[in-house]
Amino acid sequence: MLSFLLLAALAEAKTTASSVGEDPNGDKAAKPKPEWAVDGLLTTGWGDGAIGHGEGSWLELDLGSNIKLENLSIWPGNLSNGARSYREYDRPRTLRIWVDGQQQGEDLRIEDKMQRVDVPLELSGRKVKVEVVDVYEGIVYADLYIAEIAVNYTKGDTGKAVDKVEAWRAGNEGAKLQAKYEEQMLAMYEQHKANTDDRDSMDFLLMAAAEGPEYLRKKVSSLVPEGFRASGIVPDEKAMLAIRKLKNPNMIPGLEMAALRAVGRKQREILEIVEIFYAYQDLMSGGRRNIRAWGEPGWEQGALRSFDEPLAIEANRIGGLVVADTGNNRIQEFDNTGLAVRQWGAGKDVSNLWFASTRTWYAAGALAQDEQGSFINPVDIEIIPGSSKEETDGFAVLDAKNRLQIYDSEGNALIGWTVGVEDELAPKVGGEGYLAWLPKKKLLLAVIGKEGRLYSLDSEEVGRYKLEDGTPNGLEVGKDGKLYIVYGDKIISYNAVDGFRYQVVMDSTQLGEGFEDMDLTLDEEGKLWVLTDTGWLFKLKKPGVIEWKIKASEVELIHPRLAVVQGRAYITDRDRILVVDALQVHLDEVQAKEEAGEGGKKK
Repeated sequence: MLSFLLLAALAEAKTTASSVGEDPNGDKAAKPKPEWAVDGLLTTGWGDGAIGHGEGSWLELDLGSNIKLENLSIWPGNLSNGARSYREYDRPRTLRIWVDGQQQGEDLRIEDKMQRVDVPLELSGRKVKVEVVDVYEGIVYADLYIAEIAVNYTKGDTGKAVDKVEAWRAGNEGAKLQAKYEEQMLAMYEQHKANTDDRDSMDFLLMAAAEGPEYLRKKVSSLVPEGFRASGIVPDEKAMLAIRKLKNPNMIPGLEMAALRAVGRKQREILEIVEIFYAYQDLMSGGRRNIRAWGEPGWEQGALRSFDEPLAIEANRIGGLVVADTGNNRIQEFDNTGLAVRQWGAGKDVSNLWFASTRTWYAAGALAQDEQGSFINPVDIEIIPGSSKEETDGFAVLDAKNRLQIYDSEGNALIGWTVGVEDELAPKVGGEGYLAWLPKKKLLLAVIGKEGRLYSLDSEEVGRYKLEDGTPNGLEVGKDGKLYIVYGDKIISYNAVDGFRYQVVMDSTQLGEGFEDMDLTLDEEGKLWVLTDTGWLFKLKKPGVIEWKIKASEVELIHPRLAVVQGRAYITDRDRILVVDALQVHLDEVQAKEEAGEGGKKK
């Protein structure tokens, strides 16, 4: 345990700074003083007051005597209102750490996120100085903040410095105050449950979750020296549980600050709860009412979410565009004006399911589940033509769990089954799962990885094979019944029924150099079209023979997917559908050449 003399010396610790900012509300007593960065609380902090964004500002803690410094912990930014205040104010980007006038290590570059930065020191010293080299600028205010710094927070003498507090808590006085606090906390919980707009109860629970009970904060302030107090503050588990039960997103900052004090598994658990709360808050807001035609990123109907996966798109015979909205766990149909008119999938919810693993929680347009009529990350969709001209088209969907579902012309789920391959689909590869309809055979082909499976529409497997060239980047069944598969910069033809490899049909010598991804599709007349990620769109006379080409996009496309109807190209890219009247662009180019005449001279 620290000696009495050392504790006395540390009690005389003093904190200074290059300048002090103003309270946003003009309250002189609430100026963000240097000592607020060593009081153990994350809801307070030091704010720089000099002109500019805080470059060159500094904060120094004089411990009063030499002690062994094992590490320094820094909580950058204004954390008073969680992520919101963190974004609003300037926060450090690069820090320089000094001990007794000597720089320790290289300049420290930190990520722009709410976090605790732990800096190893392993020396003895008295004065610890944190200098701000450069900053991340706030979206509202130009005041730089550091919420807290602490010496030996993660190991060393920190535990010894708060032993007195722990001993006091275990005694009669501490136990009585804890019991009184728990009664008050329960009353505040009931009060807020009865009135969700009650500010007093919300503030009480938020502070208890973030900074622990008030009686404990006061005791830490009287017994623990500046610079060590963060270790004595313990977020209250029951307050965090109350916030989870109340489901009030306004209390998220309390959980965020509790996570900033935790380490290891406990921190990960709290951060996951925070993610769920933010996703839930997004859903409860009701979302945006006016989504742009042809989509934009998001979860609302008409919005699309890919998380950088390709969004498969197909056109049916009535001119509707059907999209596998992968991240939103649903299928959406858009009309010819770009408005979403229908969707398939479970109701909106928060989700973290992603292919074979999980991702951060987010608001999803549909719940990810394996029930009939719902999906877990649909990766491909295929139109199944109606049996007559009067009947509209049905479709099939393949999702990331290898589940294949068939829908009739009315959009009703008919049947579903799991494709019998061992491999599961993986993200971040531009798509590994594909569907193709063989109209002459009335069979559905599912390709997962390099494995092909042929099915009748009643789920009977009628054939299987392995693709010689491995996992494709895209595929389509041509009017001639052959299977045309994309591999890198090549299109290779296969027998769609038995998987026999024929030959390379097209490559970069025809399609141009420099592309890394492409897609191909059939139009209503059975003509093949090819799109590269460099933005070039090709219409083919027949497989391997280009009829004409246009530049469909001046910017590089990300895992583009293509559908073409009556000369209009529909391209999914960056969570939206790009619409290009390819035929009209081609005709305009032809007319311009004719008007210019041979040699480029205008007639």
